[in-house]
Amino acid sequence: MKYKKHIATGALAISLLVGGSSVFATTPQDLGIKNTQSIYQKQNKNLKIKNKRKNNIVGIIATVSNAGFTVNVKNLKTKITSSVDVVTNTSTIYKKNGISATASSLSPGQKVIIVGIFDKTTNILNAKTVKIAH
Repeated sequence: MKYKKHIATGALAISLLVGGSSVFATTPQDLGIKNTQSIYQKQNKNLKIKNKRKNNIVGIIATVSNAGFTVNVKNLKTKITSSVDVVTNTSTIYKKNGISATASSLSPGQKVIIVGIFDKTTNILNAKTVKIAH
């Protein structure tokens, strides 16, 4: 039974409260619950996987340089526009209308969707894929 440990813990806590006992278990092991460490590790493992995913940024190109370009990104909640520096390299993939493109296809004013790894401390996105919307 998947929730057997939770039901047993809840039942024990209620019986202690109703019975007026002042004795409470301090750890899950005191209640007879085993393997709490493995459950915790499984939950943390899932969280780490989620943190490793790539970031997507949608914005308008402001400037283009040899090392990459700068994108203006609008926060939909606060309506504040901020700029993000995008760094490209030789392995960056460019697409325009589903067809392969090159870095020379980029120009200010174009809407782009960038997939890459974002560093919040430096405000730099290392681009893996750049899709030019129009």
